[in-house]
Amino acid sequence: MHDGVKSTCRPSDGHPLPEVQWNHSEDIPLVIERARCAQKDWRGLSIKQRGKYVTALAKRILDCREEILDIMCDEMGRGRADSLLSELTVVMNYAKGTIGVAKEATRAKKVKLSPLEFPGKKAVIEAVPRGVIGIIAPWNYPLMQCYRPIFHALMAGNGVVLKPSEYTPRTGAWLVEQCDAVLPQGLVGLLLGGGDLGAALVNANIDALIFTGSLTTGRKVSARAGERLLPCSVELGGTDAAIVLADCDLERTVVGILHWSMHNAGQDCSSIERVYVEAEIADRFVSRLAAVASQLSVAGEVDEPDLGPLQNEAQLNHVETLVSRALTDGAQLVTGGQRTGNGWGYQPTILDHCTNEMDVVCEETFGPVLAVVRVAQGVDAIRAVNAVNYGLNGSVWTKNLQLGQAMARQLEVGIALVNNHSFTGVIPQIPWTGVKGTGTGVAASTHGYHCFVRRRTVVIDKSKKPEVFWFPANPDLLRLGHAVADLSLGAIGKIGVLLPLLGKRTKAVQALSRTQALPDHSGS
Repeated sequence: MHDGVKSTCRPSDGHPLPEVQWNHSEDIPLVIERARCAQKDWRGLSIKQRGKYVTALAKRILDCREEILDIMCDEMGRGRADSLLSELTVVMNYAKGTIGVAKEATRAKKVKLSPLEFPGKKAVIEAVPRGVIGIIAPWNYPLMQCYRPIFHALMAGNGVVLKPSEYTPRTGAWLVEQCDAVLPQGLVGLLLGGGDLGAALVNANIDALIFTGSLTTGRKVSARAGERLLPCSVELGGTDAAIVLADCDLERTVVGILHWSMHNAGQDCSSIERVYVEAEIADRFVSRLAAVASQLSVAGEVDEPDLGPLQNEAQLNHVETLVSRALTDGAQLVTGGQRTGNGWGYQPTILDHCTNEMDVVCEETFGPVLAVVRVAQGVDAIRAVNAVNYGLNGSVWTKNLQLGQAMARQLEVGIALVNNHSFTGVIPQIPWTGVKGTGTGVAASTHGYHCFVRRRTVVIDKSKKPEVFWFPANPDLLRLGHAVADLSLGAIGKIGVLLPLLGKRTKAVQALSRTQALPDHSGS
C-alpha cells in the first residue's frame, strides 16, 4: 500500500528530519471515496453552516500555532516571526473574507426574460458543488498555499484531496489533522508523495484540480486535464518586475522593493526579481539597496534571521547558477552572492547593470536575488517588462500617481500596482492571477470559483397554452417570424401585424395538440 518512508532535510542546517510515510497511487481511490462520501452531506449545508466550520478550522489553526510553527521552521528554515507573519496571522481574516466571497459566488441568480418572447417562464442560474477537488500545493508557503484553496473549496460545498509538496509534507499533514478535528471525517483527505503521486491524482476520479507549481509541470498538468476535460486552475511561475521613476520616494521605495524581493528568501512567485530604474537616480538607488541589504541577517548567521534559507539544495544550486551566468555575461555584483552557514542559506544579492537577455532577468530565480536594469526613462521599461514570458504582479514606483496608474495599466500582468507589490495574495476578495507563463488560473475572489462550482440553469414554464412557435409549420409561422424580427429591429408598427398572428398561431398549435390518438394495436 505504500512506497515506504521518505526523509527530507532541515534547510537551516542540512540535518535529516523525521521520516514520513508516503502514499502509493493505489491509496488514491480510497482517499477520494472517503472525501466523496463526506461531501454528500457537506454540500447540503447552508453557506452559513459551512462558514461556521471554516471559522472553527481557522480558530483551531491559530490556537495550535506553536505546533505548526515548530514544523514550518523545521521544513522551511525560516524564523518563527517570519513564519508567523507570513502564513498564520492572516488565517482568520482570510477565512472570514472567503465566507463573504462564497456567498456572492454561489448565490443563485435570476435571469430576466422577455415576457413577449418567453411568456410564463422564469429561469435561475445555480452554483452546484463540483464534488471532490484535488489540490497539488507547492513548498514555498507550505501552510497558506494549502488552506487558501481548501477554504474556498469547502465554502463551495466540496470535499478535498490535498497533496502537499514532497519537500514540506509535515505541514500539509498537520493541516489535514486539524481539518479532521473540526470537519466531518475524511472531507479533507491527504496524500503524501512526489511527482508521480501528483500525476496519478490528476488521472484519478476527482472533479476539478487546483495546481500551483512550475511552468514545466503546469504545462503537463494542464495538458492532461484538458484531455480529461477536467476543470483545472494552474498558477505557475513569475519573474515580477518593478519600475522605479526618478521622482519616487527613494527611502520608502528602496525598502519596499527590497522587502518584496527578499521576503521568504525570494521564494515567492510574486517576488520582485527585476527592477528597472531610471538612470537619473540609478546610482543612488543601487547604493541605498546595498546599504539596506547589508543590514539583513540570513539563516546560518543568527537564530531568528530576516531571511530564511532556500528550502532545498536543488533550489540553492539553481540560484547560484543564474547568478554565476549573470556575472559571466557582464552583470556587476553589488552585494551578496555567497552561501551562509551549514545549511542552504544565501546572502541577499544585488546585481547591477543587468540586461533583459540575461537568464537572471528572464527566468524565474526564486531566490534572494534582485537584478537591476538601468533605463533612460521609465516608459522605456514597459516593453522590456512585457517581453518576459511571465506576468503575475507588476509595479510602478512614483509620486505621480496618475502617471503611475497609466504605466501600470500597460504592464502585461494579472495584478498591477503603484508604490507596492505582492501583498494582495492575502486578500480573498481580489483575484490572484496572471498571464503568459504564469498560467491561466485564478485563485481567490468570485472569479476563481469556476473550479469549485459548475453552473446549472433551472427553467420553469408556468404557461398553460402550447407555444406559438411549435408545430405546425404553416405559412402563418413564417409571417410570425418576420414580424418578430422586424419588431426586434425597432419596427413598432409591426405590433399590429404580430398580435393577430399570435392568435392564429395559438389556435393552430392547439388544434394540433388535440389530435386524436391513433388506435392502439399493441395487443393485435
